[in-house]
Amino acid sequence: MYNTKTATTNNEEFTSNYIPVGINENITLKSISVEKTPNGRDFLRITFENESGQTAEMTEWKNEKNMWIKTDEDLQRRDNIQFGRILQLIECYFEKAPEVELKSFVDMINWVKSTLDPIIATKKKLRLKCIYDKNGYVRVSQNGIYVEPMDIKETQIKLFKRDLLERPIKADIEKPADPLATTSSTPITDTPNGDLPF
Repeated sequence: MYNTKTATTNNEEFTSNYIPVGINENITLKSISVEKTPNGRDFLRITFENESGQTAEMTEWKNEKNMWIKTDEDLQRRDNIQFGRILQLIECYFEKAPEVELKSFVDMINWVKSTLDPIIATKKKLRLKCIYDKNGYVRVSQNGIYVEPMDIKETQIKLFKRDLLERPIKADIEKPADPLATTSSTPITDTPNGDLPF
């Protein structure tokens, strides 16, 4: 029911749980976890946090051959790009990333977790680039340099044209009613004794 006597107006600013899009300062590494989906796919989840407690996540999944990754060389190139992206974060805490050669995606994400877990307590301040994904959720950018220590005076992080800085607007889609769908939970019968006519 709608009533002019009970209608209300909310005049308070909405505060999101997510770090704003753009280049953010004084961000800390909150957590790193190695997880598995219900379908058994392993992935790495890295969570960042700002001083207000807002967060942004970065997830890394195993690269696999598909219509864009057709050859072993393409797959290795994607793996190199992915590991380079992760090393950007590790190099925020180490002068030089530890040298390592890992044989599988699971080995890699476990190594990343064991390398960065002890670092979380340092609460070292970082500069971080966040964007919207195609579904309108805030996430850490995967384009170019996305993270660096705050003690770098002249930032190397750049905003690119492909960095989505405005939430994509998608209109709600009203699904057409299915004329063949039944609205009742009782079975359809055409004969007096409840049997179907065929």
